[in-house]
Amino acid sequence: MLFVNLDSFDAQDYDRVKEAVNFLQRTDLTATPLGRSHQDGDRFYVQTLEYETEPIEHFDFEIHQKRLDLHYIVEGEERIDVAPDTNYVAVTDYNDDRDIQYVKQPQAFNQIVLHKGDFILIGMHEPHRTNGLITKPVNVRKIVLKLGR
Repeated sequence: MLFVNLDSFDAQDYDRVKEAVNFLQRTDLTATPLGRSHQDGDRFYVQTLEYETEPIEHFDFEIHQKRLDLHYIVEGEERIDVAPDTNYVAVTDYNDDRDIQYVKQPQAFNQIVLHKGDFILIGMHEPHRTNGLITKPVNVRKIVLKLGR
């Protein structure tokens, strides 16, 4: 599934998707170390996270300017909110080192529920927030592939 607003679609942004899916299929994702790993220059790196989900309202919307986010659920389930409308209002300065900027909650966004084995690809400049519980808090192990051009 690729969910994107046509006005903000840039095909070049998605050149790394096949590479990312191959990585997911060929790697023991239960054994990747927590934190950042598998760095391939500016092209790609892996962020492995483990946490307990919380009410999604506890999290702020964020955007990235250099990388796509591919969120893959190894264990557990979570809600992710995504707005394909890239007309956001910044609430913090852009942090170039972390490639992150927090933005106001968009007026309209989609609620996506991911279960074990599911992934979503979030485009650059698409406001999103993650780690949301569905019905009750659960432990999640998630791989976020950060895909550059």
